[in-house]
Amino acid sequence: MAQRTPFYILSRHWSDVETGIELRYWLLHGGRYHCWTVPDQESSCFIAVHQLAQWQSIWRRMQLNVRVGDKPFQALLGDSVLPVYSETFQQQRRWVWQGKEQGLKVWEDDVNPAERFLMERFLFGSLQFEGTKAKPATSEPELNVLSIDIETEWFQPGSTPVLYSVALASKRLNRVFIVQNVHAAKQRYAGPDIQWCPDIASCLQQVVDAIQQIDPDCIVGWNVIDFDLRILQEHCDQLGIVFAIGRNHLPPRWRKRGDNANRYHIELEGRLVVDGPGAFRSASWAFEDYSLETVSQTLLHRGKKIEHSDDRVGEIERMYREDIQAFAGYNLEDAQLVLELFDVAGLWHFLLERSHLTGLPMDRPGASSAAFNTVYMPRLHRMGYVASSIGEQTLQLSSPGGFVMDSVPGIYQNVIVLDFKSLYPSIIRTFLIDPLGLQEGLKADPVDTVPGFLDARFHRQHHILPALIDQLWQARDIAKQQKNAPMSQAIKIIMNSFYGVLGSPLCRFFDPRLASSITMRGHEILQKSRSFIEKQGYPVIYGDTDSVFVHAAGHESPEDLGRQLASALNRWWQEQLQRDFQLACHLEMEFETHYEKFVMPTIRGSETGSKKRYAGWIQEGKEYRLVFKGLEAVRSDWTPLAKQFQATLYEKVFRGESYRTFIVQTVNELEAGLLDALLIYRRRLRRSIDQYEKQAPPQVQAARLKRAQNPNWQGRNIEYVKTTQGWQPIPYVNAPLDYQHYIEKQLAPIADALLHFFGEDFNRLIDEQLNLF
Repeated sequence: MAQRTPFYILSRHWSDVETGIELRYWLLHGGRYHCWTVPDQESSCFIAVHQLAQWQSIWRRMQLNVRVGDKPFQALLGDSVLPVYSETFQQQRRWVWQGKEQGLKVWEDDVNPAERFLMERFLFGSLQFEGTKAKPATSEPELNVLSIDIETEWFQPGSTPVLYSVALASKRLNRVFIVQNVHAAKQRYAGPDIQWCPDIASCLQQVVDAIQQIDPDCIVGWNVIDFDLRILQEHCDQLGIVFAIGRNHLPPRWRKRGDNANRYHIELEGRLVVDGPGAFRSASWAFEDYSLETVSQTLLHRGKKIEHSDDRVGEIERMYREDIQAFAGYNLEDAQLVLELFDVAGLWHFLLERSHLTGLPMDRPGASSAAFNTVYMPRLHRMGYVASSIGEQTLQLSSPGGFVMDSVPGIYQNVIVLDFKSLYPSIIRTFLIDPLGLQEGLKADPVDTVPGFLDARFHRQHHILPALIDQLWQARDIAKQQKNAPMSQAIKIIMNSFYGVLGSPLCRFFDPRLASSITMRGHEILQKSRSFIEKQGYPVIYGDTDSVFVHAAGHESPEDLGRQLASALNRWWQEQLQRDFQLACHLEMEFETHYEKFVMPTIRGSETGSKKRYAGWIQEGKEYRLVFKGLEAVRSDWTPLAKQFQATLYEKVFRGESYRTFIVQTVNELEAGLLDALLIYRRRLRRSIDQYEKQAPPQVQAARLKRAQNPNWQGRNIEYVKTTQGWQPIPYVNAPLDYQHYIEKQLAPIADALLHFFGEDFNRLIDEQLNLF
């Protein structure tokens, strides 16, 4: 390998062999890959010093050659520990299991050798070689990506559905491998993108051969692990075919995710496997749902190639029997959509930057705890400590969430929003909140500590996380300057995930004192910031976690006021923290938004102000934009009628136009049947119809009627309306629409939320107007 050439770490693997543990890292540079093998490694973990004799007794009884290190470490919760090295990972598993059965303690035994080797050397994402040693690096690999999508008969959990076709889409090859059926003769259509297969076994073998020919660095798809690849694996197992889709013609390694029998992890030699929904979620993309159709329509403005969406399964079956050209186009389009979505959303750049920051491979979506472990543990080891085990912390204290102020309901002119920039990371950074710092602080002289909450104290010098946040913060500032949006987004997500990780019992660093010292400090900061602003003469009408909403009553330039208040508040916090704690302040308030008009509604049916629900009117150049938060216009469980009605009603109020005529006109058009197309509810069933036993909400009632009308319908998305005969599904509506339902349940609540502030009532307004005729 060329010296100082940066290689991207594509995948990492380990195997127990006769000489110990063999590590394998598939590296990528300039479109070429290389397998770097590291032989003769050991597996390591830690045991308590006071239990060493008991462990040695177990090793002798099992006749194991286990090596104990000389350098002592400290467990975070107090035990003195020693490192222990085993010849193989399997050997370590055996003796650890024996010891745990006897109540002995062990730390970090769940870290696999391939991950530990990289982690301890800070080899995050990429590496380069200096002589024979690997050093940290960054790189921008050219990924050869293959998208896979399969079509089968309707999938029933617990059985393997019959395979119809497999579509492969990449820069090198776009082809659909179709299992020939008795109805579809080969002569009907023989385009260059179709490969006919006489049976499933032939199809599987040709797909495996094609994947080896394409030789992708990464395989993608939509639910590609738990559906497409898993179904292909099951067929291969049944037919005795080796599903050799990894490099070196190796098959996948599968393991179940937790206790869910239908969720899997997959490991492919030399290749990544990235699932679409998980990748979008990890990058904080939000959609109404994460179906391929919804995401494609949102980002690409087109979706799956199928016309009869009411019975998608039936239409696929029909095309497979009668229209192979359309069937192949549908299958291939699904695979190609995934490739386009990753490109349009910039996911490859995001996943690459995240892997360089956390050391996690691209194909590990989410994994906040794993990311925290990877960046924190090697630093912890260098401080002479080892990480706790999951569940070792047994404190039963509760940690509150973000602070949400009681709101002051009303219609306002000029509301400005001030927002703390990355509040929770800045609290960690300012108040030195840290797992190691907590343990060191609890046994230190109080003068050397910073007080937290729930009796927590954090050491002023001995800590890791504040400096880590500081490095990430500076890196994000550089990314913003360089307009590197994927890097900036990756850093933001990682920094914000640290609070959640520390508050999760599933994290080895969990401690309620850590999470509470973040959130409760946030409560204090927001409350004191409100007091400061109100002393300047401006009422705070609402606040949520890291933002305050200020009524800039009578000020000639609300935006200037916003910037002045933010600057003054930042100076005040700097003075307060220096005076009270002798700490440098990293809290930073920013002016975020100016709403020319703003509505803070009440909780329905009361005078109390609502929370996390409001509407605003923002001027952008010569145009105005409506902003809804938590109201019907942005909720998926309200009809298009409600959303359209609310948007128009609020716009008229904000523009100072007459709203009474509009309300009455909408009711009249509704009752005249002119708005029927807007009355459809759309919901997604969370589980199959048969699993709803005790309760049957409207969408389930409609779904049952739809199944009765069309026994072949197996979908989860349901469209339905309210009729005089109850809830009925589209297109099986045989009763008049219940317009009174839509007036009372869709229009009235939206209108009354505004009319309340004018001393008016929806029903009274409608009655008065009708009496005029």
